[in-house]
Amino acid sequence: MRLRRADAARPLDGFLLAGDTASAAWIRELLLQQLSTQPYGRLLLRPGAAAPAAVPARSGQVCSCFDVSEAQIDACLAQVQGTDEQRLALLQQQLRCGTNCGSCVPELRRRVRHAEQAN
Repeated sequence: MRLRRADAARPLDGFLLAGDTASAAWIRELLLQQLSTQPYGRLLLRPGAAAPAAVPARSGQVCSCFDVSEAQIDACLAQVQGTDEQRLALLQQQLRCGTNCGSCVPELRRRVRHAEQAN
């Protein structure tokens, strides 16, 4: 396991498994989501398919160009105010989603409308 020391959360920078590689699935999620390794400590080295502590499930990806998830979009929308167009513009400015190929813009518009109705 290679941990990022400069970061207090100490996320994984990479890992190499040998022998029993059943733990690859949950360790891979820690790496991809850049989650803190603090809750795991030495348990990161424990073999087996089951994670020693719960690994949060990653929400669905909306923007593949910039790897922006539903959870990131919803969290951002909870903090921004204004009209639907203003909220979409702020969302694009903060997360960059919908600013490259544009294929996710319809889903972004739908999420903006849904977030407004939920409030």
